[in-house]
Amino acid sequence: MAPRYLLRYIFFTEQQVEQAAKILNEIMKADGSVPDKDWERLMLSSRGLYVKVRRKLIDVGLIEKRNNMFRLSKDFARALEKMSNYWLNIVEEFEKGDRSIEF
Repeated sequence: MAPRYLLRYIFFTEQQVEQAAKILNEIMKADGSVPDKDWERLMLSSRGLYVKVRRKLIDVGLIEKRNNMFRLSKDFARALEKMSNYWLNIVEEFEKGDRSIEF
């Protein structure tokens, strides 16, 4: 599975996926960090699309902005592990008979 498929779980349009791929690829090409002042090199087609996608990449934990640098982040992986464990706990409690669980 290509890494781009991961982006399709997070973003709703192909244009957003393309913009996210551009940001992530540029950060990787730059050895893992890009100065925030160089944001234009991360932009695919419009500033609005770039800002929206960059914000979501930060919010879900794929990238972070630290010391005025955009970097890859491990927060996404950590969050997925926590959610996975939490969901397994819910299922196990349900299987034991707990019917008080509500969403």
